[in-house]
Amino acid sequence: MPEASIKLESTDLTAAFAESDRQLRLRQAMLGYLLGLFLIPSGWMLDYFVYPTLVWPHLRVRLICTALLLPSLLLLLTKWGKKHARITDKGCTIIPMLAVCWMIYRSEGAVSPYYAGLNFTLVGACLVLPYTFKEGAWFTVFVTLTYVAACLAHNTVHPEGAIDRHLTSTTGSLAANLYFLLGNGMICAAACHYRFLRRFEDFKLRHELAVNNKELATTLTKLQETEVQLVQSEKMNALGKLSAGLLHEINNPLNFTFMALQMAEVEAEGNASLTDTLKDIGQGMTRIRGVISDLRTFAHPTSANDREEFSIEDALVTAERLTAHELGEVLVSQQGIGQYKVGGGKTQIIHVFMNLLVNSAQAMQKTKAERPPKIVVCCEVVGERLKISVTDNGSGVKPENLPKLFDPFFTTKDVGQGMGLGLSICHTIVQNHGGEITVESEEGAWTRVSFDLALASTAAATAAPAGATSTPAFSSPEVLGSAA
Repeated sequence: MPEASIKLESTDLTAAFAESDRQLRLRQAMLGYLLGLFLIPSGWMLDYFVYPTLVWPHLRVRLICTALLLPSLLLLLTKWGKKHARITDKGCTIIPMLAVCWMIYRSEGAVSPYYAGLNFTLVGACLVLPYTFKEGAWFTVFVTLTYVAACLAHNTVHPEGAIDRHLTSTTGSLAANLYFLLGNGMICAAACHYRFLRRFEDFKLRHELAVNNKELATTLTKLQETEVQLVQSEKMNALGKLSAGLLHEINNPLNFTFMALQMAEVEAEGNASLTDTLKDIGQGMTRIRGVISDLRTFAHPTSANDREEFSIEDALVTAERLTAHELGEVLVSQQGIGQYKVGGGKTQIIHVFMNLLVNSAQAMQKTKAERPPKIVVCCEVVGERLKISVTDNGSGVKPENLPKLFDPFFTTKDVGQGMGLGLSICHTIVQNHGGEITVESEEGAWTRVSFDLALASTAAATAAPAGATSTPAFSSPEVLGSAA
């Protein structure tokens, strides 16, 4: 695959490979600098045997080269150097190459055996550093031009102490050296190119494998969560059917009791004390009948496609009656919700209110000694939708827990007190109604949960959103993360 075709890959893959290449360059450049710091100074032994008269001039150049390599290595280790590794990795090859060319100029020019040192730098750039084809080609051209300049300068400037030879005796050596230098450079550039492509293909496979493994792990986690939710839904549906049968059995004797109560009221005419007692009994029986009616409605299974127009106040009142035990003496205040009707699944919205009310009630258990517990439910029309907010003055939510409140199985309750599904189910219900649910909170002060529903005038023509899933209407409410 040509190097240019890498641009056609996905942005994520290209960015990930660029970061991997940068890390590799940093590691390999450090190796290149360390090799240079060792090989350049140790070359004085070669000078001693090849050019005994130039040992000290060459040693000075080697020490200067070492002095330049060290700060270049330190620059590579800086934050800027790590970020711009394609720039800071060049010093480990360019600085030694310039030193070798200077020694060629200082010694014998084209016939100097030190030209082999330039081959060292080319091979080092190919084998040690992860150069691309362009970088390898440009480095080869730069080395060749610098070598030619050093040879020409040697023959024209004649540096002091240099070992001079006649130009005609060096022409053949120069041509041969250039031939092998360019040939070596071409091989190195080609090797850089194909090694780069192999590295990219290898990285691409590893990157795709990592992405697929991550997606697979996410899918497995979702499947496990869905499986538990499905089991819970089946349990709740079974409980709803059982409750419907029990409510029917309770309702029959309740009707007989009402008939007997009416007969007793006729018989008690003229007895004021007995009439008042029977009236109190009647009110209690009426309340029992209302609870049974609410439970029958709530226990009836519904799906995301069930739609009806209903008063949001009726849904809230029903939820209050069904959660009366959990609310206890908590005051639930309504602000401007009586005149609004919405479209949707009434039973499911009752479910949402029940979860939120119980969440608030349990969140205020920790603060009821400090301030009277209070829940405020208010509405606001936003466009063609109704935004409903449930606010409590409980213990609030920790900031780090806010993003996780709607995750399945996330709960701040003690082990065994909740499964962490309540708010997740609320989130699903609201989404199936085409709305959004959000949480705002100040730890230790208050929590507000808001969701929106379509107003009755616009909901009639609105179908359930695509992909809406059936949600069990009869489910145990979970505590809001504010109980943390």
